[in-house]
Amino acid sequence: CPGRVCEGQKLAVRRRSPAACAAAISLAALPAFGQTRPELDGPTQLDMNRQAAVRYRIADRELNQAYRQLVAQASADGRERLRLAQRAWIAFRDLDCAARAGSRGGSFHPAALSLCLEQVTDERTRVLKAELTCADGDMGCGGHVD
Repeated sequence: CPGRVCEGQKLAVRRRSPAACAAAISLAALPAFGQTRPELDGPTQLDMNRQAAVRYRIADRELNQAYRQLVAQASADGRERLRLAQRAWIAFRDLDCAARAGSRGGSFHPAALSLCLEQVTDERTRVLKAELTCADGDMGCGGHVD
């Protein structure tokens, strides 16, 4: 899979070893719910990169669960607004973390990128979950329901 996008990943990967691609594919099958996020405790840098990728994958699944719940209670127009906003947010998240992740060219860069994606994804999940519990009359949320 070197030079291509690994199945199960949303970000383009420049040059990955076949073992790393196999790990990425296996991560896509992990259950997110009830699973604790691993610590970055190595023992190798490759292990820490994989642990960071698992952390991000779990965060992404939690985001998708909150998004699906919000879409389920949205009106038809609200679903379209949510879909467009979520697609734009994903593009922003990916570009923002690609620009901000440190250690570019270094062995820690994959972990730095995954940790940024995890953090930003967790923030978005909190926003979506807040929309799920929007109080009547709160004009700062609830735009997904017409």
